[in-house]
Amino acid sequence: MKILSAQQIKEVDEATMQLEPISSIELMERAASACADWIIHHYNTTKHFAIFCGSGNNGGDGLAIARILKQKHYNVTVFILSNSVYSDNVESNFELWQKINGNTVSIKSEEDFPNLKDESLVVIDCLLGSGLNRNIKGLAAKLIQNINKVQKEVIAIDIPSGMYVDNNATNLHSTIITATHTLSLELPKLALILPENREKSGQMHIIPIGLNKEAIEKQESKYEWITEEYFKDFLKKRNRFSHKGNFGHVKIVAGSKGKIGAAVLTSKASIRSGAGLVTAEIPDCGYIVLQTAIPEVMVKINGDSKIDGRIDLDDHTFGIGPGLGTDKETTKEIIRLINRNTEPMVIDADGLNILSEHKEEWDKIPINSILTPHPKELSRLIGKWNNDFEKLERTANLAKKYGLYVVIKGAYTVTVSPQGKFYFNSSGNPGLATAGSGDVLTGIITGLLAQGYSSLESCIFGIYLHGLAGNIASQEKGEACMIASDIIDNLGKAYLSLQ
Repeated sequence: MKILSAQQIKEVDEATMQLEPISSIELMERAASACADWIIHHYNTTKHFAIFCGSGNNGGDGLAIARILKQKHYNVTVFILSNSVYSDNVESNFELWQKINGNTVSIKSEEDFPNLKDESLVVIDCLLGSGLNRNIKGLAAKLIQNINKVQKEVIAIDIPSGMYVDNNATNLHSTIITATHTLSLELPKLALILPENREKSGQMHIIPIGLNKEAIEKQESKYEWITEEYFKDFLKKRNRFSHKGNFGHVKIVAGSKGKIGAAVLTSKASIRSGAGLVTAEIPDCGYIVLQTAIPEVMVKINGDSKIDGRIDLDDHTFGIGPGLGTDKETTKEIIRLINRNTEPMVIDADGLNILSEHKEEWDKIPINSILTPHPKELSRLIGKWNNDFEKLERTANLAKKYGLYVVIKGAYTVTVSPQGKFYFNSSGNPGLATAGSGDVLTGIITGLLAQGYSSLESCIFGIYLHGLAGNIASQEKGEACMIASDIIDNLGKAYLSLQ
């Protein structure tokens, strides 16, 4: 699913109206009905809805939603921000609202700001839409700040008022609605999935409104939203006469004294993801632990409490870094391995920390290798950034320069390709924010790479599987009680759900 700019969304709207054909007011009614359906599904009639409408088409959405909710016996009050000019769709929907005797309050000054302290009150934000490209000032800004101050549950329609669709680096966060839920129409908005906007975006819900699929596909975008639909007919089929040698041999280079668990998690995730064979190269202090924890995984000993000897290539697919430490001898051997290996590998955790201290070795990393940093590890690679757009741009430059795939872990983990494309993942939940979760992801991606999936496929598929398994685990364990092993234990169910 593509992520489009405000201008592109406008073009798709216009194309939809021309191709169906359908009028602007009819398309608005379709969008309002879809949003109202979501609201009705999640809230009962004991709630009182305060719908704030502006003078543009987002305000028209709000008036149409108000009418639909009132007709379903919900308690609704519309607050319209006074303006000298309103869009035709606002005018039309206001007339329909008046015909059913809808309760309306006009806001002309701060004195008209309503008291929002009613405990049953839910705010629906339809002040400003996705076409905004300038900072909010005046009465609208004060109204937004007033709404935020009372800290009510807020449902933003399409995008929180005051937020730009993509880059908010120059925006004022104090004049953006703080949403609890955002009902993004048809497609996700880039701003809603960037970490810097998390306090304003709330939980994003994509609401289909029937925009023309061909018109969407014709739009060029370097941003992609990865959903289950992406994996239709994606999984590799296993031949009846297959054997373990057909599905690759992974070598996990990980662990040190006190951190053997990282090697266990990475190795187990790798074999559970479908790799035919997995060897864990670990220091001797972890031998009994790993052989006991995962009898299916072979073990090769390297060093006593840390890896400090030559790592043989052995025609394996490498996943390196979890729990390694950055000891001088370990660093030497990891750099030597990177210099000698010519096939794509997965580098995580201390493997990345070693590289951050030896940037002269970056051009030795095999082309199409995969780096999987969390934000702090990424900052050691690309330096500190001022905003999320700068972070993405710097990461893209790194990926392009060295021919690498970079997986930036987070709420919506994003894969950055050497071609400058960004693939945002839609699966997962906050329960994945637990110790060892990243080690599991490294194991999954390495296992897929060994099976013959491309580097891009391994990233996108691995991240989605990881999140999907986390979603399944959370249904049984709850988000707060999930541990990394729960993700591994549910990989099979994740695979089956995609099949």
